[in-house]
Amino acid sequence: MDVYKKLSSLQEISKAQLSKIFSTNPNRKYLVIESALINPLERVCGLQWLKASGVERIFKLEAVAPSYQDGPIFYMIPPEFKVFNQVLNQIRAQVDIENPPSNKYHVIVIPRSLFIFEEELEQHGLLDSVVKLHSFQWMPVHLDSGVLSLEMPLVFNTLFVYENYGLMPALSKALWQLCLVVGKPNVICGLGQHSINILKHYDELCEIKGESDKTDSDFGALIVMDRSVDYSSALLTPGVYAGLLSEVYPVKCGVCNTKKLIEEKSAPNQPPLDNKFIPVREKQAVNIALNSQQDTVYADIKNRYFTEVTSVLSHLTKQLKTEKINSQEMALDEIKRYVQTQLQATKSRKLFITNHLLAAESIINVLGHRYERQKNVEIDIMQNTNKSSNLSYLDEITTTENDMLLSLRLFCLLSITQELSESETRTYWRKFLHHFGFHYGFALKNLISLGFLRDFPQSSNIPKLSLKIPKSSTFHANAKALRQVPADPDNINLKHPTCASYVFGGAYIPLIVQVAGMFLNSVPLEDIRAKLQNLGQVTIRNYKGFPLLCRNILVFVVGGVTYAEVAACNLFESLTGSKICVLTDRVINGNDLVYDVLSLPK
Repeated sequence: MDVYKKLSSLQEISKAQLSKIFSTNPNRKYLVIESALINPLERVCGLQWLKASGVERIFKLEAVAPSYQDGPIFYMIPPEFKVFNQVLNQIRAQVDIENPPSNKYHVIVIPRSLFIFEEELEQHGLLDSVVKLHSFQWMPVHLDSGVLSLEMPLVFNTLFVYENYGLMPALSKALWQLCLVVGKPNVICGLGQHSINILKHYDELCEIKGESDKTDSDFGALIVMDRSVDYSSALLTPGVYAGLLSEVYPVKCGVCNTKKLIEEKSAPNQPPLDNKFIPVREKQAVNIALNSQQDTVYADIKNRYFTEVTSVLSHLTKQLKTEKINSQEMALDEIKRYVQTQLQATKSRKLFITNHLLAAESIINVLGHRYERQKNVEIDIMQNTNKSSNLSYLDEITTTENDMLLSLRLFCLLSITQELSESETRTYWRKFLHHFGFHYGFALKNLISLGFLRDFPQSSNIPKLSLKIPKSSTFHANAKALRQVPADPDNINLKHPTCASYVFGGAYIPLIVQVAGMFLNSVPLEDIRAKLQNLGQVTIRNYKGFPLLCRNILVFVVGGVTYAEVAACNLFESLTGSKICVLTDRVINGNDLVYDVLSLPK
């Protein structure tokens, strides 16, 4: 069986696990689900399966609980105490203390329940007797060809920003479960502290619960790497269609389904304004599944550089018009055959093209006014040139764009690539707080813990910050050793790419591709270790499987992966005849990463 077909069937295992939880009460039941889990659950099992499994009605978790009558109630929530406390209060309001029901209330925590949840239930005398806690971790969701997501949005915030290791066992378990299905690869590489810890927990699970009995794994190598070893690939502005789509629209679990994203608060015939009276650029309503199997148009354009996308969509539109003209000249038998065999496919293709045209228009509306200049600035940053001009552009967008994520994202990119003085850092941070609020002052400590800045200042007096900024020479030395920055970005062919840097307009090659390439090209393991050890902790295990006999590689990116990195892997696959499957906790963009920096612990 093709490995991608096998991965697309993982949801059957998830269904079996969830069915076992539902079977704890075989009666017709109600399901109350937290809104963030709705999209992933649709990809895991779907509404029809839930109905067949005894779920009579499904509710979204609200502040005020509706009337559930007398049936059993299953709550499905993420491991957040605030959400759990909301559920607990709803249950307590419904329970008769004198005559509490049994086997009525169940709380399913995804991916795992926390010990504090048990403590809270014990304090109120509800644990097991009234409320039963369940942990449910679905198998990786196959979002698209070679893209697996655990749909765990809290990993970067908890694990990287605030060093909360509560979700670490869930990540290890997910890897262990997947390897039970595909087999344990003979070559394993861990890059980064968290990745190495995940591999240690994975080894413990193999010892305690056993491992796959497959003699030959579907993957020749497993690479587990932290998001922190390559922040640049997340912070740079992508140039491929799928990446830009996720920059402009909210994409959840591989689905972009939005209504009109502007509010008419301004005067008639005037563009809507934001809270600083800056015009809000319009985004069209679209409904797009970022899945090549479901959307053939997306399969054709997802990895194309955006300047090529509009011409492809234009060509497809002309084909539809030609098909319409030809259908008008058909004989009766031809019309009957056309209706039976082609009409439905034509309607679907028309809908796909319409959605992508609207999305492309929105990308141009939102990013077009600054995209080319931003790309040139980012190329200068990666080439380590024109520092003063780059800082001027950072100052400009901080003042004019009213977008704190865009501003801080570019600052983070500058911090890890070009040497910023104490004065430059202090000036920017003061301006950021003035523009977006002094309540974000705590985020400075987060920037330091993540490695964007060093030596957190003890004084809260911002004008007197004393920072030691990391030298840009370290980043550029590593990038040069791994050949990640092309010498001449202008020579990169964006229309027919042969270099993975095309995903960033020729500015940078994602680390994920370079690491996978070293294993596929049979670079000696000691040389690989020597090149990677400057990026962080590294471990490489070889169970007599190197050089790789199976040219399939599984890459687990802990902390999120971007669509630009996926596109770079897809190009590398086509150039080398290999397969690179990307597993991650969620698909992100640079704004998601910066948003977690500005968010409080979850």
